Amino acid sequence: MSYRVAVIGDLDTTTGMALAGATYAHVHATKDETLAKLKEFLASDEIGLILLTHRVAEELGFEFRQAMRAKRLLPLVLRIPDKTGYTPKVDELREVIRRTVGAEIMVKKEGE
Repeated sequence: MSYRVAVIGDLDTTTGMALAGATYAHVHATKDETLAKLKEFLASDEIGLILLTHRVAEELGFEFRQAMRAKRLLPLVLRIPDKTGYTPKVDELREVIRRTVGAEIMVKKEGE
């Protein structure tokens, strides 16, 4: 079975992802509207990946985290930077590694 890609974010991000092949795109306007669309995407059997900008995820706050705890294995939800290159204050991948391994992993370039 082939799965579709959905994207939620600002106009420029969703337009770019739609041009790159995302099947579904939702431009974030209000929290309630975006939460409803996210829940619709999460319930869909044909969507395998949801791309969501960090800013939108932070604005959705508790409701977003609650939806992530209740979701099935698919679709995978991946938070991405928006058009400004914004990334969150906490690196999620580094935090998952720290909790799993129990140690901080530092990556440095050669010569530093």
